[in-house]
Amino acid sequence: MSSQQPYAPTAYSSSSFSSSAALRSRIPLDEEARLYRTSAQRDLYESLAEVYAIIVTLDFVEKAYVKDTISQAEYTPICSRLLAQYSTLLKNQDVANEFKDLDSFRAQYDIEYPSAISRLRVGIPATVEHPVSKEPGITYPLAQSSPAPSRSAASARAAADATGNFITFMDALKLNYKAKDQLHPLLGELMTSLNAVTTKDFDGRAKIIEWLIKLNSMKATDEITDDEARQLLFDIDHAYKAFYTILE
Repeated sequence: MSSQQPYAPTAYSSSSFSSSAALRSRIPLDEEARLYRTSAQRDLYESLAEVYAIIVTLDFVEKAYVKDTISQAEYTPICSRLLAQYSTLLKNQDVANEFKDLDSFRAQYDIEYPSAISRLRVGIPATVEHPVSKEPGITYPLAQSSPAPSRSAASARAAADATGNFITFMDALKLNYKAKDQLHPLLGELMTSLNAVTTKDFDGRAKIIEWLIKLNSMKATDEITDDEARQLLFDIDHAYKAFYTILE
């Protein structure tokens, strides 16, 4: 009487052992394992690696700023550059499709780095989101051929720049600009120019921050609706009038 064969091969069955041995014989153990087969796949994984590196670096920069290891003057351009590099990488459609969104990327690669994640969600440096007065006792060298402008002249120029950025942004809305990659850079530039004039809060400033965060959460090609565009124009116009008031 023949013995009954098991329902499925066991780990010690001859067929299982033969399959495993055959599989190992086809895998070159002395060659580097690659994630990609084509140059397009290589570029994709390199870009994703850059995104990961930016998150790690940004987390370090955020913690250094909180601990006063780096100054405001050092932090702001570094953070702005990292945020810009992050946005630029995600403008690539292949990278954006693989990335999906920040939460999906975090889950896939088991990323923590809460300080960096929080800054990426806001999309602007902490010195822009929460402006502080310039550090006392610090002077910035100018070229010898360029005399230092007076404080009143510098303030007047900063106010003019901020006013121009208000007008530019409102004109963009009136020209039917609705995509994130059209509006977010202009609004970020406006917020930066406002902080160069005053670090005090004024009516409408909080709304600008809210819109910056909302736009930052969108994909580069996503567009706001007609109703949102109308509300955004109203909020910016209101902030402009409030800003003009504090200049008087």
